[in-house]
Amino acid sequence: MKASDIKKIGVIGAGVMGPSIAELFAIFGASYDFSIIIYDISPSQLEKAKSRIETDFDKVRSTGLFNDEGLETARNRIHLETNIHSLMDSHLLIEAVPERLELKLEVFKQLDDLTPPSTILATNSSGLSITEIASVTTRPELCIGTHFMNPPLLMPLVEVVKGQHTSDQTVQTILELLSSVNKRPVLVKKDIPGYVHNRLQAALFREVMHLLDEDVMEVQDLETTVRYGLGLRLPILKVFEIVDLMGLDTILNVLTYLYPTLDRSTNPPSFLKEMIDEGKLGAKSETGFHDYSFQDIQKSMQEKESATFQLLMMMQQYD
Repeated sequence: MKASDIKKIGVIGAGVMGPSIAELFAIFGASYDFSIIIYDISPSQLEKAKSRIETDFDKVRSTGLFNDEGLETARNRIHLETNIHSLMDSHLLIEAVPERLELKLEVFKQLDDLTPPSTILATNSSGLSITEIASVTTRPELCIGTHFMNPPLLMPLVEVVKGQHTSDQTVQTILELLSSVNKRPVLVKKDIPGYVHNRLQAALFREVMHLLDEDVMEVQDLETTVRYGLGLRLPILKVFEIVDLMGLDTILNVLTYLYPTLDRSTNPPSFLKEMIDEGKLGAKSETGFHDYSFQDIQKSMQEKESATFQLLMMMQQYD
């Protein structure tokens, strides 16, 4: 199947990511006239998704980048369903259920039994094995990972993860499809735990927690170091571009003495479990490394979405 053959897209799961994935194809796939279904077993979850979609479309409308008529047409492309048989004739299904392997295996087996053998099955897993998820189907060559960043409507990056048996044609189809809806897809050629984005993020988390645990720096100073150092560089300079500008001979000398001193722990720091045992779960409990209130979180996320949009517009100048 080619990207141009995909006309009907099903999204399984109306939770955190599903509605935004559907919005992405509805808005940025205007010229392809996709029909998009969000399926969830829970009517109440679909009601929440409906409310969120309306809110998100209002945000998009406020940017002034899309006219009202176009947005209304896009909104009408999204259909909410509790009947799984509404997915039967889909060309592409994107599973976005909670990150539990046993649940994803169950969903993929069900979708494999339900749909024609030509339907592509994608998972929005953030790090589980595509090969293992595909193993419960009769079409592992048509199973692939599509790891969207949150929120999918706004964030450009999508990791396209190739399982052991995923065909090159399936990879090419998904890469072309995602590019056509304004995403920046990258191919993860090996099915490794966490893929690439989360491994890079975990490496940063491990080092900052190690530095905190070793009393090298306080939380706020670590935040400032990352935000006003790497945080300002990376949207403008690419990682390997930074290496090139430093000089490969210089970076070799630096890494030779620095690598042996970096944290090489194979387990998370003990203080993290201690914080959890104390009920410090982060934003969800209103306290973690920082303190929060529900109102602050809502306001902060809205402000950060707006700031991210402006940053993305600026970054296009440096591509």
